[in-house]
Amino acid sequence: MDARQISIRNDMFSASLLEHGSGQPLLYLHGTWPVELEDGGGPFLRALATEHRVIAPRHPGFGESTGNEHLLDLQDLIYYQLDLLDELELYDLTLIGHSLGGMIAAELAAVQPRRFTKLVLIAPLGLWNEAHLVPDFFTYGPDATAAALFADPEHPLAVAMARPPTEGDELIAYHLERAKSLATSAKYLWPIPNRGLAKRLHRVSMLTMLVWGEHDPICPPRYGDDFRALIPHARLELIPGAAHLPQVEQPERTAELVRGFLGGRA
Repeated sequence: MDARQISIRNDMFSASLLEHGSGQPLLYLHGTWPVELEDGGGPFLRALATEHRVIAPRHPGFGESTGNEHLLDLQDLIYYQLDLLDELELYDLTLIGHSLGGMIAAELAAVQPRRFTKLVLIAPLGLWNEAHLVPDFFTYGPDATAAALFADPEHPLAVAMARPPTEGDELIAYHLERAKSLATSAKYLWPIPNRGLAKRLHRVSMLTMLVWGEHDPICPPRYGDDFRALIPHARLELIPGAAHLPQVEQPERTAELVRGFLGGRA
């Protein structure tokens, strides 16, 4: 996938994004742990790019995307995303979001439902269920984070996440990026990931697919039922052998489901 930077609001923001493929545009919004964007994009995004023009930006405060200091709350972030879409001249597009990115995607779909043709939410945050609490994952160390994100502790990315660099520049870079991404996410998700989204989901008028890992301890699959009850045209799919990152842990199965949904084959 090709990487580039674009300016938003006269250089107030610089957005880093990956782009690949051709066809109907598809915007992918990542979560707190954007491992699917590393090394130029993983197999899930590459599979989608065989049929779509995939655009995957990093949110302000992640990677090389700048301007996070200009965003005070979720509303600011949503209007930033709309400015990004305007800058890219994206209309009639598919919208996919994961975790934090799923919450952002749901908010965008509620604000401008006619802009998007279909919506895919992968383990989205944004609701709160007292019977199934979202844990305070901001306190997790590398081992606990890997265990929460992956059902298989032997998955290569789980092993790498649980064993961060121990010395030199790599160690410094790891801690800086981790601190930056967690602090940015906390602005929108802490102390609880509830900013009133439930009151707005009735406005999500496009066909919607909800995708959940069966073993997700971050955002338990019960939240899939909650989202499905609030979004008028939603269906729920569970991915066996996956936790909070089904698009990373089971990329082929997740991509197959998403491509079938987008192509009207399922």
